[in-house]
Amino acid sequence: MKDLLLNEAGDLSIINGDLVIGDSDEQHREIILITQPGSFKESPDVGVGLENFLNDASDELAQTVKEQFAKDGNKNIDVSYDNLTGQLNYNAEYSS
Repeated sequence: MKDLLLNEAGDLSIINGDLVIGDSDEQHREIILITQPGSFKESPDVGVGLENFLNDASDELAQTVKEQFAKDGNKNIDVSYDNLTGQLNYNAEYSS
């Protein structure tokens, strides 16, 4: 999906005075992961709130990520969390 891209700081990416447009699929998933539920007034149930799972991640984290990605139109969602490394791994793709 094409959309406006954000820079590392989360601000609109601007190059040579122009907004940058590009493939935003991964950016959308990252926003869903870090957003707290209730942050979007129009869609209060959107967001995983990843920081809420720090030091307490479990199967609930993987399930929440799957549910949120599916709500956003992703399919073929595979999510796993490694308790030893603290690594969240996921693969997903947006429906056409």
